[in-house]
Amino acid sequence: MRRHMITAGTVAMVALGGLTVAGGSATAGAATDAGTTSAGVAMANLSGGCRAARGNYGNLKAYYYTRGRNDIFNRMNWYLAGPGLRNRNNVTLRIREDLKGRADRTLWRWVSGDNIKKGSGGISLNEAVPRRAKVHADFKFIFDRRGQDPSCSGRTNSI
Repeated sequence: MRRHMITAGTVAMVALGGLTVAGGSATAGAATDAGTTSAGVAMANLSGGCRAARGNYGNLKAYYYTRGRNDIFNRMNWYLAGPGLRNRNNVTLRIREDLKGRADRTLWRWVSGDNIKKGSGGISLNEAVPRRAKVHADFKFIFDRRGQDPSCSGRTNSI
């Protein structure tokens, strides 16, 4: 059985693409017309973050909702920040299934160009994952700085 912490601020976070620095939390709330699903569908998210050398950091929220036997991932929002950050950053995102005793299986993957601006960004997707599967999102951020570009990677909590 899946458990989600319901918070009053979730609808506003979905509408604004709110992001957190701390990783590993899941929240759920009712979606509104301002969200990315139709009214009345419960939205939830997975989140995570990482820190790179030279003070740069990034956060990711992977939004999904449940329909029938599937969890539907429909939005991924990131936030990239830190001193000296420029506007040619790189983002790699994956949805992965946790497989006991074996390497995780990639179900969906997206790689940006060398064109991600600092601050908030995101992409829409429509990726159905069976509810019986234990999944998480993982990410890699490469920060555009003068000189060597620092990077970090991480993963969200699982559902």
